[in-house]
Amino acid sequence: MKRSLLALSSVLALSTSLTAQDFPSRIEPVTIQPYLQGRVVVPPAPLKYQPVFIGGVDSVETAPGVRALAKQWHDYIGYVYDNSGQSLGWAIVNHELVAADDKIGDGGGMTMFRFGKKADGSLEVLNQTLPDGRSGKYFNVDFVNTVGPTLANCGGMTKNGRVWTAEEWYYTSNADIHAKGAGIRDTSDFEIGKLQPTGFPGLDGRKVKKFENTNWMVEIDPANAKGVRKQYNWSRQGFESGAMMDDMKTVYLFEDGDAGKSLFTKFVADEPGDFTKGKLYFYKQNAGEYTGTWVEVPNNPATNWDIMVAPHEWAKTRGITGFTRLEWGQINRTDGKVYMTETGNDRPGNAYRAAMAEGWTMPKHLQDRAAQQGVALDSSAYWDYYGRVLVYDPADNSVRSFIEGGPFVQTADATMDKYPEKHFSNPDGLGFLYVNNKTFMVIEEDLNGSTFGRMPNTGLTRSQTNCEAWLLDMSKQPTIDNLYRLAISPIGSEITGFAAFDDGNTVLINSQHPNADIIEDRTPGENSHTFAITGLKQLVSSIDAEEDAKGSQIRVYPNPTSRTIEFGMTIDAALYNASGERVRVVRGASNMDVRDLASGTYYLMADGKTTQVVVQH
Repeated sequence: MKRSLLALSSVLALSTSLTAQDFPSRIEPVTIQPYLQGRVVVPPAPLKYQPVFIGGVDSVETAPGVRALAKQWHDYIGYVYDNSGQSLGWAIVNHELVAADDKIGDGGGMTMFRFGKKADGSLEVLNQTLPDGRSGKYFNVDFVNTVGPTLANCGGMTKNGRVWTAEEWYYTSNADIHAKGAGIRDTSDFEIGKLQPTGFPGLDGRKVKKFENTNWMVEIDPANAKGVRKQYNWSRQGFESGAMMDDMKTVYLFEDGDAGKSLFTKFVADEPGDFTKGKLYFYKQNAGEYTGTWVEVPNNPATNWDIMVAPHEWAKTRGITGFTRLEWGQINRTDGKVYMTETGNDRPGNAYRAAMAEGWTMPKHLQDRAAQQGVALDSSAYWDYYGRVLVYDPADNSVRSFIEGGPFVQTADATMDKYPEKHFSNPDGLGFLYVNNKTFMVIEEDLNGSTFGRMPNTGLTRSQTNCEAWLLDMSKQPTIDNLYRLAISPIGSEITGFAAFDDGNTVLINSQHPNADIIEDRTPGENSHTFAITGLKQLVSSIDAEEDAKGSQIRVYPNPTSRTIEFGMTIDAALYNASGERVRVVRGASNMDVRDLASGTYYLMADGKTTQVVVQH
């Protein structure tokens, strides 16, 4: 997670209370222009916005009777359902901000709170008393006295009431974590298991350098706000997030690491729910194919500590496939596939050349992009400004591009009169919303910058950009045209974190690190904060009604395809490549043969509509 932002409608003002009358009547405002707005903006009624937890404003209980202002840089949101029926459940919010704090503890952090619903449908944070004597509404998760401090708590994973937090930024020395006194100040050796047993035979009692006790996936006890275990057998990486299958054995892990060196990892427990024993694997794609294999990694932390603490050194000697900044990953329970964001990296060709020289292999979808651009993947001319969402299919171990960022905008054409109404850049956060018997992917942006057409060319800098959250109906083609705008974050911030509950009608999302210098005194917009959006059921019903009113749509399938494009009806159609060149025309046809075309993204035009088509061989 880094920085970013883009914006919405010219009718919006820097106010703290916007009503439905401030928006056009459509579900989505049509006009987009850069806007220095100081609050979260959501589409018009039926959606409602409500701040729930504000960093730097709300206080957390760190010990009985000891309170401190909550940390900032809200990131992942875990949600645990309350089976007792006394509340909706517990929310656990990560803090990516690394800071030294005598009360909260050095490093990153997490905050827990319990919430319910008022009669008017809004959320209410509830008072509670924990077994350790802490009492209040918001509680700091205790890592320092349980598993040792964490750093840059970024993404995470929740399953069946269990929660893990990810420590992202990868550290390689004690000087890094000390950060001149602004990070973890005590850099003395850490004795594993001294604070509490780890559950790993033969590991407790081992002394390691303090930085080696960071960058693990960490399980917490959400109801009691305490650390449980660092997953020393999952290896030490710059983890962004994880996702667990329903079998409570299979875990997929995603690393936001260096270009060409980010690992896609799988852990399979020997017994459901016991994650201290099992096998670890790194993904390796077959040469020239989308399919791949899982290479087993020696992962007994007591005997394979050198591999667990520095897994990249081992991985490159086995030709493991290196991705580029894998961010969030989630399992779509409707189709059983794993989706993950790969946020992009401007011009990573030189980094790929260095990675391949070390032994890493590069994924097929990036090779396809290079071929489409007409350059070598390891060339400095290769670009990847906008990133994408990938899909992994456990049925055949394939990884493919699901939806590419864009559309591509030349810098000279990034003027307001030419800029696309929908522009999708640098996906980061990812989730799935199940509402009204439909499945939606939720994609959250983290712009890597304002250059290369990621924003309209208006002179705004990276700290003055706006990020957007998008909904994608999974029953539709994964195209930018089919994205629905869900929210825009305040200036300088990114949108991140996602938790859905209340039958999908309500979601929690974060606004992270807004530019307070520009926003000025506009709480909560100037602070990182967790907010609720309610009314999703009615929104989906409205979207369905609007789609029905449009009449029949041209359906293009399969997409991606390798042989033919089927239309589902007889039409006249033309196919264009990414350069705008027409490569195929059919008249009165129900399909189009594309077997001789190069792999890449194309655009099918028919009946005044344009549909993106991906050809993959």
